[in-house]
Amino acid sequence: MKVSLIFTLKNEESNIREFLESLLSQSRLPDEIVVVDGGSTDKTVEIIKSYINKANSIRLIVKNGVNIAEGRNIAIKNSNYDIIASTDAGCRIDKDWLKYLIKPFEEDQSVDVVSGWYEADARNEFEKSIAEVTYPKIERVLENLDEFLPSARSIAFKKFAWDKVGGYPEQLTLTAEDTLFDLNLKKAGCKFAFAPKAVVYWRVRSNVKNLFRQYYLYSKGDGEAGIFTMRYLGLIFKKYAIGVLVFVLGFKYQLFWFLFAGGVLFFVLRTCKRYPRYSFRALGLVSLIEISQICGWLAGGCQRLKKTGIKNLSSPEENT
Repeated sequence: MKVSLIFTLKNEESNIREFLESLLSQSRLPDEIVVVDGGSTDKTVEIIKSYINKANSIRLIVKNGVNIAEGRNIAIKNSNYDIIASTDAGCRIDKDWLKYLIKPFEEDQSVDVVSGWYEADARNEFEKSIAEVTYPKIERVLENLDEFLPSARSIAFKKFAWDKVGGYPEQLTLTAEDTLFDLNLKKAGCKFAFAPKAVVYWRVRSNVKNLFRQYYLYSKGDGEAGIFTMRYLGLIFKKYAIGVLVFVLGFKYQLFWFLFAGGVLFFVLRTCKRYPRYSFRALGLVSLIEISQICGWLAGGCQRLKKTGIKNLSSPEENT
């Protein structure tokens, strides 16, 4: 079974060496590596070319100005083999990642997609607290495996499945392309398998500014894609909009301030119970992330409105 490993990147000079070393040190090497650079202005392309001289399995394609989805699709179109493994340049790859990622294909020919796993690469206590709040827990994923949507940083699929759904959605400008791609694969009836030992390690954001930007952009992509609409509306209205309304009503009826205080207390106790190790820090992080998600989703929704009009604000996958 031959495997094409693909990824797209831009301006990854600071970590591209470590990333490529982890790829070339795999216990099961890919049969080819196809990388699309979206127009790096640093030394990324120069560094990749130095590795091409060492490993002729690497092919570099430079396409200035392409978005992430376009970059992935270009890499896949230029790949030679039927099994596509995908990852991201901002990760550190476990040495057995590819071996475990393609194992389900070898064991069951009916499998179309293999969901890999990813874990936090946290290097101090602050980053560990962010990882505790934001990274998925494998125990919860295993309880609801049908709902798990693999990240493009750790996934493999048959090329025909990618072609069946029209590839990664290029209309999305920055994020959510892998989420919508997963939803389209599930909607098309593709068979998924899970490979929990196929692990990549993904750097945790090192400060609150970058964390806010990360979840703002994720949610903006969801809004632009028109997915998870009811989930975001629930977050806005069930929690924040109702909270603000109850607080304002307290100026006229003081009973509402007691209700507001009770709601805040419930949020504090629930968060502390869920994240006991970082309870007080988690309170701030959860609030920051939720606010960034609301802002991002509203911005993405406005962008979608400009493109498609109000009748197409939501996509068929929004309730998945």
